[in-house]
Amino acid sequence: MYPNSNIKSYGFANRQQDANSNRFLAIYFLDKLSGSLLLSKEYSLNPDSTIDMDLIGGFLNALNLFIKEVKTGNKSEEIQEVNFDETRILYERYGRLLVIAITRKTSLKVERSILKQITHDFYSRFEGSIKHFNGRIEPSILKYKKRLEITNLNNNFKQNFGF
Repeated sequence: MYPNSNIKSYGFANRQQDANSNRFLAIYFLDKLSGSLLLSKEYSLNPDSTIDMDLIGGFLNALNLFIKEVKTGNKSEEIQEVNFDETRILYERYGRLLVIAITRKTSLKVERSILKQITHDFYSRFEGSIKHFNGRIEPSILKYKKRLEITNLNNNFKQNFGF
């Protein structure tokens, strides 16, 4: 029988990510046309949180639609980010897909790069389901949450997925 300390030397240690060190606090995947929440992932200290993800997704999409209606001349605007003291909300779009991330303010360039990679990865996997979304969320989309749970989003997303 091996003592627990030996397990670590063989690389089987359970690595728990400290929620305080997460670059991303939450990610929301929405259908841009309907505003429907396709998937969300929170990186929270409180797993018993009773936040209504549909409500948050709807609010963030409504903010996006409001900004689109604000026009300067003939050009409509699209929201890119909302900044707070220590956090920011980033918006990324691809076709009908709207991905919104709430992040700690670390590096806008890195956060934006990771969010673009996540958006592209999600869209390339579920393009058909997104293009023909009719209110029913495919089970395969829901399984993507596990992918987000096991991936360290503090670093380059592509490196974590082995692209």
